[in-house]
Formats: sequence, C-alpha cells, structure tokens
Amino acid sequence: MRCWPTGCTPAGCSRRLDARLARLRMDPSDQPVVRQAGVYRGREVCRALLRQALLELGAPESTVAGMAVDTAADTAAVRQRPRQAWLVDRHFADWPLDEPAVLDHLSSWLRTGGCSLVLVGLDFDSTARALPRFARWRRDWSHRIEVWCPADGLIPAALRGMVVAGVVWQWLEAPDWRLRQLTDPVQIRAAYEQIADFLQRCDPAWPATTLGL
Repeated sequence: MRCWPTGCTPAGCSRRLDARLARLRMDPSDQPVVRQAGVYRGREVCRALLRQALLELGAPESTVAGMAVDTAADTAAVRQRPRQAWLVDRHFADWPLDEPAVLDHLSSWLRTGGCSLVLVGLDFDSTARALPRFARWRRDWSHRIEVWCPADGLIPAALRGMVVAGVVWQWLEAPDWRLRQLTDPVQIRAAYEQIADFLQRCDPAWPATTLGL
C-alpha cells in the first residue's frame, strides 16, 4: 500500500486500516436515531438531510459549555455520540461541508475521544476549490480525519453516500438529485460489509501537508 509522507509506514497504515475495518463491522450494532427510510429528491432536500446528520454528530462548544459535565445525562449523551462517520463520493463539492455551523459541530464531535471522520473520494482538488473553508479546517483536524482514494480510480455507485450511527444515506445515479435513506438493519449491515471490502482497495489521499512547504 502506498502511503503519503506523513510518517506512516506501509505496515503501520495496514494495521490502522485493519483496526478501522474491525470498528466498521461493529458499528451497525449502535442504536441509530429513528429516521424515515425512503428516497428523497431535490438538491436542497438532499443537502438538508446530510446537513442534519452532520449537525447531529455533536453540538458546538458554545452551546454545551458548562453543561456537558453538569449532569450524568449530559455526560452519557456525549459518550453515545457515534465514533465514526464515513463519507464516500467522487468529490464533495456539493456537500454542505463548508458551512460554519457544520464545521462547529464536527469540531465538537471530533474532540470526543475516539471519534474520526473518514473521507473516500477521487477528485480532492475540486473539493478543495469548492470548499475552501472545509479544506483549511481539515488541516487542523488531520489527526482525526482520514482521506482515502480507490487504487483503481473507481467508486461503485452503490457506495456513494454517508454512513453514521447505523444509518446509510446513498446517492442514486439519476439526472436529478436523489438520496436514499436506509434504516433496515439487514440493508445497513450489507452496506457496511461492502464498504469494509472496498476500503481494502484504497490508498491514502489528499495529504494535509506538502513536502517542502
């Protein structure tokens, strides 16, 4: 496996990927937020679904300051946050990742011990141009964000979307915007297994730093 020059050896990357795959297979046992399964249409509707899911990962510090440790319920809520979120697409230019509120919530979530954001894509140059705020933010959180690219340059259509807390959002190949939301445990487990197999054919991508800079 090819690695970027960030101090990670091929053997080290392999061990980290094995650990991630193990956690990925266990995640479907998490209790998901109750959601309505189905197909949603329209750019703003689809973006709103993704935005809601990203915001639910964690409230910003300004909202929870002084509260997270005040009660056992608040502490339990923090501990129950999903440990991982997986975003898979050719590029992320159309995702609501550049919005300040989304970045605030993601920052709060990533501060929770053991949480990580995983991106799998193809064209990260387009992503960086379309989402400059997200690109800058990612550099500050590179220790909690992993970026991968399929070695063969192909992302199966069925894997494009987001997986978090036992829920799958799947982009559909259509001329208009369509996003399928899966909540059935059997379908979700099948999606996790497909992603786990796919990740074994991916290499690290979009390095947070460039040699010589």
